[in-house]
Amino acid sequence: MASVARPLLAVALAALALVCAQAADAKKPGGLPDGAATPDSLSGNQWALARIKAFQAHEITGGSPLVRVALIDSGIDPGHPEFAGRIDTENSASCITGEPVTDPTGALWKDFVGHGTHVAGIIAAGDNGFGTVGVAPNVELLVVKVTNPGLPITPAAVACAFEYVAGQGVDVANASFAVDKGATGAADPLDFFCAADEADEQAIELVGNAVHDALESGTTIVASAGNNGIDMAHPAAGDGCIRMPVQLPGVIGVASEGRNGLRATSIPPGPSNFGLGAIDFVAPGGDPAQGGVPGGLILSTFPSYIFVPPTAMPNIVDGPSGSTFRYNAGTSMAAGHVSGVAALIVSRFGDLKSPKNGKLNPSWVQNTLRKTAVPTACPDDARCEGSAEYNGFFGYGEIDALAAVTR
Repeated sequence: MASVARPLLAVALAALALVCAQAADAKKPGGLPDGAATPDSLSGNQWALARIKAFQAHEITGGSPLVRVALIDSGIDPGHPEFAGRIDTENSASCITGEPVTDPTGALWKDFVGHGTHVAGIIAAGDNGFGTVGVAPNVELLVVKVTNPGLPITPAAVACAFEYVAGQGVDVANASFAVDKGATGAADPLDFFCAADEADEQAIELVGNAVHDALESGTTIVASAGNNGIDMAHPAAGDGCIRMPVQLPGVIGVASEGRNGLRATSIPPGPSNFGLGAIDFVAPGGDPAQGGVPGGLILSTFPSYIFVPPTAMPNIVDGPSGSTFRYNAGTSMAAGHVSGVAALIVSRFGDLKSPKNGKLNPSWVQNTLRKTAVPTACPDDARCEGSAEYNGFFGYGEIDALAAVTR
């Protein structure tokens, strides 16, 4: 009997050791101040949050006020009630000139395009009972402005933004844009920079070094793929040509899907970009072909002071004065959802013991997103390269906020 018991005991001990090793590898909540969140009055229109299980994730965490998300964009409406008390006004800045200029009044980083405010609401609209709620409604926003109406997003402005972020204790940076090629942004509408061209190579090095510094500081970087319907893995410009920042090393590239979980194909100005190696994840960005207008689009915050033509879709007003909301679509919106989930991951598992600025290693955040994404197989489309687990249309799959915070 003893001879049988000993092997069984050895097997049991080996199994116990394996369980202990797996438990040691699993990361426990890090102890940052945190709190749950609830839907707001317009959340019934937020199909995207329901699709990625953000409302369920909110029962566990709505994000920590100690987690900082940088919005690198056209700015933000500094007076929008959805962001009241959660913008770092002392350190938000404009990088349009290539040098960071702070302005506590908000005048220099005020949004006159509307794009930045819309993306900001997807990430972090407040849990306050009115309007919409963001994926991470409790986090703090740092605004870094890189463009104004009619201005290109220059390599100098983007490099300035990422270098500035690297010194600001930022946990997640959202970059829903492409660096413009040429002084007017019209020289190359696809915005590919090619290493074989000396000027392009200098721009790639400038922006790439800044992105590297931000990653090294502990900042997870999320970027939109763009809406040109192009294969970024096989650009017409040729091998060695990339869009920035989405194709720079370490940056999380996000493609867009519609309400039905299919690749977005009809969003203006064009379908979601794709490409094996360029796309890491897919997230809701909206698509009129999947749910119509406005039902298939993304509802989020918008500046009340920006004129909307009478022939355009009207804004929605809900809540205190200045609480304006608008529908939009694009990979910019998809990236905002991924940045929000990344902020929830840091809020749940990050801590204040990191020797770097960020509270959780960007590689750990990205790995968590990868391990918890829902794999999405290629459709019947020869342009979609890869496998069911990883391909050029959907990357590792659709992000899942609930799985990410309960890893």
